Amino acid sequence: MDKDRALIICSLSAILYSTIVGSAPAPADVDCSRRQDFNAVRGCCTIPTFHFKAFQKQCGRYMPESGPRVSPCLYDCIFNATGVLTGSEVDAENARSMLKRLLGNNQDFVDVYLDGMLQCPGAVDAMLRSKRPRPMPGVEQCSPVPLYYGICTTKHMFNYCPSSSWSDTELCETARLQNLHCPTMRASRGGGPRPI
Repeated sequence: MDKDRALIICSLSAILYSTIVGSAPAPADVDCSRRQDFNAVRGCCTIPTFHFKAFQKQCGRYMPESGPRVSPCLYDCIFNATGVLTGSEVDAENARSMLKRLLGNNQDFVDVYLDGMLQCPGAVDAMLRSKRPRPMPGVEQCSPVPLYYGICTTKHMFNYCPSSSWSDTELCETARLQNLHCPTMRASRGGGPRPI
C-alpha cells in the first residue's frame, strides 16, 4: 500500500514538475501531441521503497500511523535533519548520506537521485516563482523547497532510471522521450493563460 501510494505521488510529482518547468524542443521523431497514460507509465522505472522510518526519531510527527504521508513538512524536516541545503545550495555529501538512509543499498538509485538534486536548483527556483501562497489556518507552514527538490528528482529519476530497473517497452521509451523533449504536458493539452 505504501509503495503504491509513493508511486502515485511520484507520478503526480512528475506531472506537477512538467506543468511548471517545461523542457527543450522535441526532436522530429517525438510526438508531443500524444498524451501519456500516467497509470501505464507509472511502472516504467521500478523505484525502491523509500525508508522514511529511518527519520522516525527526528520527523515522526509528520508521519501518520497509516504510513508516511509525503508532505512539505516531512521533506523539510528530513532535509533539515540531514543538512542537505546550505542556504539554497545542495550539500552533495549530506545529500548522498540522506539518500543512502532513504534508499538503503540501492547505489544506482542513490547516484541518479543525487545527480538530479545537483541539477535541480533552476527548476526549483522556477517552481518557487510560480508558487501561489496559500496559508491555511491551523496548519504548520513548512518550506516547499525540499518538496520541490523531490518533485524535480522524481522526474530526473524517470528520465535516467538505471537500466536494470527500467521497463524497456515502447510505451515507456515514448514517455521518457516526451519528458525529455516535449513542452510541458499542460501546454501540450492546450493549457496556458486563460481568457478573462
